[in-house]
Amino acid sequence: MRIRNFYRSRPDLDKMQGVRQFLVPIVTKFYNGEVEGAQRLKDTSLPTPTLFNCMETILARLNEKEYPELLVGEIWDDLRLKSQKPSTEHRLVHFFDFNYYEYRVNRWFEATVIFGAVYFVMAFENPDLRCCLSAIKNKAVYSPEAIPYFNVFEKELARRDKQPVQEGPGDYDPRQDVILELKMRTERAMNDFSNQKPPEGYVSIDALLYATEHYFCKDAEPILNTLEYVVSQTNGSELDRIRAKRKALAGYSTKSTAEKDSGMTTGQQVLFFYYIFDSLGLNFHNSDKAAWIRLLQSVTGRNKDNIKKRLDFRFDDDQTQKDLRIVAGCLKELFPSIATKIERDSSI
Repeated sequence: MRIRNFYRSRPDLDKMQGVRQFLVPIVTKFYNGEVEGAQRLKDTSLPTPTLFNCMETILARLNEKEYPELLVGEIWDDLRLKSQKPSTEHRLVHFFDFNYYEYRVNRWFEATVIFGAVYFVMAFENPDLRCCLSAIKNKAVYSPEAIPYFNVFEKELARRDKQPVQEGPGDYDPRQDVILELKMRTERAMNDFSNQKPPEGYVSIDALLYATEHYFCKDAEPILNTLEYVVSQTNGSELDRIRAKRKALAGYSTKSTAEKDSGMTTGQQVLFFYYIFDSLGLNFHNSDKAAWIRLLQSVTGRNKDNIKKRLDFRFDDDQTQKDLRIVAGCLKELFPSIATKIERDSSI
């Protein structure tokens, strides 16, 4: 992963302001071996400035996107992907460009700590990005062993919500009011998470309408009926668009068979939703596969037993590889990062 040099040495970390100043003592606990159930971080493997450089680089990339949750999976893979060039150093400075260098974690839990720091800052600065926060957490806590490394950040976040920011004598920060407002918004967002409330708005409405028209046109009515029901249970602000699209596609079913687009097979539809859900942090490990079957049957109208069979796909299967390439082509225009991930998986 290409990292920007925000902090070139440990003394640079002392200049951190706002919510970032709270991160240094949290991270220091990992390096001192003071976190129960977690292995100690080593400066020889993950230098402290590098940890915060990773955090800042990831935050910068996410803040550039309209739907940052769709980029989380790609960033996670970039951070954990093994380097193809053997080297005793993991800080490889680009020639003639000392503002950036390459870094990939050496131990799996280092990625979880970095994502924990990203989650901590984003929860303060952009608490309304609930889908992105959920995707970050689901990627970071991908197994029970990862929980101790992430919980430290969540507990500190909750604790900070209950006490005001302390300023030293004469060190009043003019952004203090903004920080307090962000903390209040964070508390509301965390309450929404704890109550399992659906997010306000549906970030993939555009993608679903596009996919329905171009790839699921013959199944448009059941798909849009399901989408209308889901949206009506949240804020209902997109109902007019959904109904207009359904009306526009209403005449499709009257066309002759020769005029119809064959669309995706059941196996391809399963892979389509698998990667869309994965980009939002939902996978087979943190959800009930029976719920997948019910949803996919409602959306696609396909046979329940066939969907169940297709959900047990194998990446090394020849048919799966063919289907992956087809799905990647469908997603390339709207979701290039997801398409790139699928293309990597299709080259197994």
